[in-house]
Amino acid sequence: MTNTGHDSPEGRKAARPSVVQTLRGIPGPIWLVLAGMLINRLGNFLQIYLVLYLTDKGFSTSAAAFALGAYGVGSVVGVLAGGSISDRVGYAWTIVGSMALAGLLTLSLVFLDTLPVVIAVAAVIGIAAQAYRPASSALLVEATPEEHHVMVFAVYRMAFNLGTTAGPLLGALLISYSYDLMFYIDAVTSVGFALFALVLVKTGQGAGRARDPQADGASYLAVLRDRRYLLFLLALFLNAVVYIQHTSALPLQLKADGHGPTFYSTLLSLNAAMVICLELLFTKYVQHLPGRFAVALGVGLVGVGMNLYVAGPGMAVFVIATVVWTVGEMIGTPTASAWPGKVAPAHLRGRYIAASAFPMQIGYAVGPVIGIAAWQASAASVWWLCGVLTAVAVAVTLIGMAEPSADERRRTADAEPAAAPTPAETP
Repeated sequence: MTNTGHDSPEGRKAARPSVVQTLRGIPGPIWLVLAGMLINRLGNFLQIYLVLYLTDKGFSTSAAAFALGAYGVGSVVGVLAGGSISDRVGYAWTIVGSMALAGLLTLSLVFLDTLPVVIAVAAVIGIAAQAYRPASSALLVEATPEEHHVMVFAVYRMAFNLGTTAGPLLGALLISYSYDLMFYIDAVTSVGFALFALVLVKTGQGAGRARDPQADGASYLAVLRDRRYLLFLLALFLNAVVYIQHTSALPLQLKADGHGPTFYSTLLSLNAAMVICLELLFTKYVQHLPGRFAVALGVGLVGVGMNLYVAGPGMAVFVIATVVWTVGEMIGTPTASAWPGKVAPAHLRGRYIAASAFPMQIGYAVGPVIGIAAWQASAASVWWLCGVLTAVAVAVTLIGMAEPSADERRRTADAEPAAAPTPAETP
């Protein structure tokens, strides 16, 4: 891993921009990516409403759930495939292909009536709809100065969360008119994102280092050889297992303590409102911290917040616990999001970014199973388990995100291929 920071802590701190400076310094290509991603998230109805849509068409609940599971599996595959594709064909082209294909396939669902075909198409939509994510993150890294990375990823998360929060409400409104209309809008927003990315292609921006011919021989094995990065990925997995308990074990805990669905919805709304309104302000100060300490602090607070749920049943306790883990999310996530692009060799940037999504998706998948099993054994045990997993996650974060030694930097520099010549330099 390369050390691309400034020479001194004072220099790093002085270079960190404010929120306003970051917003003013975001180049046009990145605004296109942010706007396209926001529009796409606003129209991302498929995963949320697929089960309701299929049951409304007459499919059984189990069949609809199977289709949703196929979409989920496709989503994991799509992120990994997107990392490889973006390193080979370029970031902007990956977004164009990913979003255009997702839009066309989403539109086709309206005309499908055969269950095996619906399941297959849902899986392919999952692949296509998520393949853009490594490419969009890589664009953020390559199009902005390093000192802006943490803040730019906070802006990226704000756009993502705004779309994710408002999207379901828009979907419910469209459903009141027609399920078909909802999927038409979903397809249009995906294609709209593809057109935004096509502007980057036409202007010659967004290609990154993907045209390096030596990238064609690279694979995820190169990522797996980075032992420090594997520790970082382990931390992401453990944190995901802990974090997802707010959707699995927490509802059970609230019900056992005599609280209804309205209070649970209030806690989730509190989390969303804090992230959308406060994360940029938090990041203004968090970006001055060394990366590993920012992520370790964030991961630690997420675990502390989850562990506090054991102190219920008072409503105030649940509110305080939710505030604590939400603060941890705001502190650690922007830096953790920027880290893969910072430490990745340029010709592997897409794969490094995609690899960081994989352990989180696995954690989100197995976390509910682990949490509910622990809760059934003992309601308190799931929250104490969160504390133990968090302690391990903090430790591996501090080790995995430590600055590499001089020997490690030298080995990385020797292994990284030289940049491909530009057309003007080609004989």
